[in-house]
Amino acid sequence: MSSDNEPTWRICRKAVWMLIQNVNNLADAEALLNRQENDLHIASGKCFILLLTAIQRPEKSRLEFAQAEFKRFEARCGAMLDGGGWLGMVRRKLQFSSGAAAGVDHYDGQIALADVTLCIVGLMVVKVMNGYNVGHIAIAKTVYSLRRVWKMYQQCYASVLDVYRAVYDLDPDENAPRWPPVLKRRQSSSAASLASTSNVGSRMYRSATTSFETFRQDSVSNEMSKDVIRLMTAVSVGYGAFNLILSLVSPMMIPLIGMLGFRGNRRTGLDALMFAKNGPDVHAPLAWLILSWYHMMGNTDFLFDGPHSRENETYVKESEQLVCNPPEEFRNSTSLQYFIGRSFYLKGDLEQSIRAYEIGSTVLVDNSFVSMKTMCLHELGFMYAIKLDWIAAYKKFASVAEVWMKQYHYFMATGAAGDTTTAELMRRRTDEVVSGCRSDACRGTMNSFMESKETKVAEALRWTAAASSEDDADSKHGHILCNHCDGQRYCRLIAYEVLYVKYGVAKWPEDALHAVLSDCQEAEDDDNTMLYTKQLLTVVCQRVLGFVDDYRQSLIDIVENMDRNQRRDHLYVYGVYELTAEQIRHNETIEEGKRTVQKLKDIKRSYHFQHFYEMRCVSLQAYVQKLNVR
Repeated sequence: MSSDNEPTWRICRKAVWMLIQNVNNLADAEALLNRQENDLHIASGKCFILLLTAIQRPEKSRLEFAQAEFKRFEARCGAMLDGGGWLGMVRRKLQFSSGAAAGVDHYDGQIALADVTLCIVGLMVVKVMNGYNVGHIAIAKTVYSLRRVWKMYQQCYASVLDVYRAVYDLDPDENAPRWPPVLKRRQSSSAASLASTSNVGSRMYRSATTSFETFRQDSVSNEMSKDVIRLMTAVSVGYGAFNLILSLVSPMMIPLIGMLGFRGNRRTGLDALMFAKNGPDVHAPLAWLILSWYHMMGNTDFLFDGPHSRENETYVKESEQLVCNPPEEFRNSTSLQYFIGRSFYLKGDLEQSIRAYEIGSTVLVDNSFVSMKTMCLHELGFMYAIKLDWIAAYKKFASVAEVWMKQYHYFMATGAAGDTTTAELMRRRTDEVVSGCRSDACRGTMNSFMESKETKVAEALRWTAAASSEDDADSKHGHILCNHCDGQRYCRLIAYEVLYVKYGVAKWPEDALHAVLSDCQEAEDDDNTMLYTKQLLTVVCQRVLGFVDDYRQSLIDIVENMDRNQRRDHLYVYGVYELTAEQIRHNETIEEGKRTVQKLKDIKRSYHFQHFYEMRCVSLQAYVQKLNVR
């Protein structure tokens, strides 16, 4: 519990993250915030908690109550910032030259207003995702609100950065501070006063009511120095997150979001978040969480061994630094173990990755806001599958009970076909899962793929089960034995295909890659539907093993054959992607690769695993744009 002298922004951080770590702590979190209900930070913390509870339990009454509270707090912040009109603005400017308290409160109000407006946007997303009829006008207002939030963060960031420049050393060419802050030496008031021609202010929107142009270095107290750091880290989270997320948008969407007034710079966003994660208030753990997600989940170029990752190996070091220095809220947490597992996987250390996930999955009761125990079990299943340990993979997938994971039980079934004792059980499980997917309104990334393969997998699993039956006299020889072998291989090929789509093959162990190549060898009685799967897997595995330096012609042949046979499914688009990446690897075909990128943009129809393909394309197209700038 908190002491009477504890700053309210620290109480807010304690309460919000207490709830995120354990949803059963709602009463304790609310009790912490009920002590000083009129305080700005406390009221802002209550809004965060209302949004979290609405996400977890989106009943209509709860959503309406949260909406009303958000609107009330938004009006309060607006009144505080606009109080006194132009006369109030002049009064605040005069106050800043003699004391900083009014300036701190004003900036706290700006950040709180941007945060609560973002909560209103988040509430609308919750309504849409839970099937509420919100109407086109409400959606348009939400887009406008999102644009307004972005402008608020831009304006506030620029103004607070001006103050930060006056107090702390910062390179004039840098738009994001570095940690730790270094105080400037005391200067004369004329030299230390904030210049209105600040290099950041000249490039960003400025708010007349929030400029610190008369703020002087020699009027800054030690407490104000700490407040400047807190304000700078707080506003850096919203500003950095917007820049980062907008930079990850597909290039095809950039013209649209540009028309709406959105612009994002990835490096700027990452720098702002790296500074913000060291802050003292409620925003800092969120900055660490966003950075960890990006480096270990959102950075698809590094995950899939894209061209960016071959030029820059700092991704591994940055991910290591994040997991080695988590905020106090995440120490000894399941979330930290999950990110440690991801970090080791990106380094290619499968054993250490599995060890971290195993630790994260041993929590007896996981009451965190997002079930990280489930996430660890999910990843464990795939890690064991990459190791070709099908029995262990089966056990991990089988222990995941959450409904949203049921689509992956299909994947578990294909892997379990290697263990003949569970083949019949998995055949029944496959039928159940596919039937459930057909009736599920919320279709996942694997559902359509599962349906297309249902008949063949069921047949393959029946062959495998029959081969293990001691009562069947023909199970040890003849066509059943042949079918048994083909059935197991067919299921493994599907497993490899899903693993390639979800993880790429760059981080797989060598023995797993050789096993894939062995299963991809042609057979006379092979199923033609798997022909292109085997060809594509053969190329990508051989490339990782370094068998040949140039696979352009092999990929051209695959794409041209699929074109000729009018095969335009997910394998075709992945073939085009791999061809483009291979062309860009070689200097003599870079221009040809840039032209092939256009093919990626022209493919607009739906296909299996579209999400994972689009993630790769965003990175590849961004790399091509970078080449065009050089």
